Amino acid sequence: MKICNLFPVSFSLLWLFAFSLGSEPKKSSQEFYQPIIAKVEGFQIEWDPGIAVSGDPQFFRKIKKALANHFQRINFLIPEEKVLILRKLPIRVDRNHKLSNMQYHPSKSWLIQNGYDPALEKRVHIPRAENLLKRSTWQKHPYVILHELAHAYHDQILSFEHQGIIEAYNRSEKAGLYEKVLLFRGGKTRHYARTNHKEFFAEMTESYIGVNDFYPFVRAELKEHDPLTYGLMEKIWGKF
Repeated sequence: MKICNLFPVSFSLLWLFAFSLGSEPKKSSQEFYQPIIAKVEGFQIEWDPGIAVSGDPQFFRKIKKALANHFQRINFLIPEEKVLILRKLPIRVDRNHKLSNMQYHPSKSWLIQNGYDPALEKRVHIPRAENLLKRSTWQKHPYVILHELAHAYHDQILSFEHQGIIEAYNRSEKAGLYEKVLLFRGGKTRHYARTNHKEFFAEMTESYIGVNDFYPFVRAELKEHDPLTYGLMEKIWGKF
């Protein structure tokens, strides 16, 4: 639950989340597969054929079941008008991509420069499907798909230049609200939301709608700890 507006959003510092910094060398052009498109719980998934037609139907069923769990919670927790928008934001699922962490790709130029499929632009990307099945993922990041969809929503619907989000982030930084907070497994640490205003929005979305791995863990704690940001989340996502 990174650094530059044009770099992919993910969770690299904390297992699955972070903005990719794009340090890999530029690679020559290459052909990329055509994904198999199918919906899960109303969400558009672009499947790696290595999953969808791999000869391992049991693995495919497990991945679809894991995704369905994420999407069912989104469908039930978020107001319908917002869900209908989120369902239009495509998600790419790869079997074993060179990238490893779940992320969002806002920039085609970054993808091309680093030799990745430019069609990943504006996609939530699950580079390694098996991460969806790991107990560690469910324990630490039960709302990882919501987090990445929040990045896509921020970019494509609200705009990364949304002043309300930028102001909330800057205010929280000035007040030191997230400098040292409780982590889900115990102990105090720097909140991942401090990375930048994009991670701030995705992290606060987790707390407002679901469960975060950093304090404030849930909506009531967010309201008590940071009432102004709570009000912003209420305005963006609706009253719960």
